[in-house]
Amino acid sequence: MEVIYHLNSLPLEHQLVIQVIIPRDLKTAVPTISTLWRTADWHEREAFDLFGIQFENHPDLRRILLANDWEGHPMQKDYKEQEYYHGITVKY
Repeated sequence: MEVIYHLNSLPLEHQLVIQVIIPRDLKTAVPTISTLWRTADWHEREAFDLFGIQFENHPDLRRILLANDWEGHPMQKDYKEQEYYHGITVKY
């Protein structure tokens, strides 16, 4: 898996691309850049929620799209769909 940041400065006309490769076991955390770019907070939370990528020293790393008690990360290729959620049958 990879995390790719495209950083642009419009006033200075600078562009920077940062690419971080993460082992598939997801035991490695990527350092957060939310302290440098505030909007990265939401993007990193989304990557955590859907892909399970951990961001080290993130100020508020919690789910943003799914319920807090949701099992797994649905954008991973090996994600297994839940049959039940709070006793309700989940139909796909």
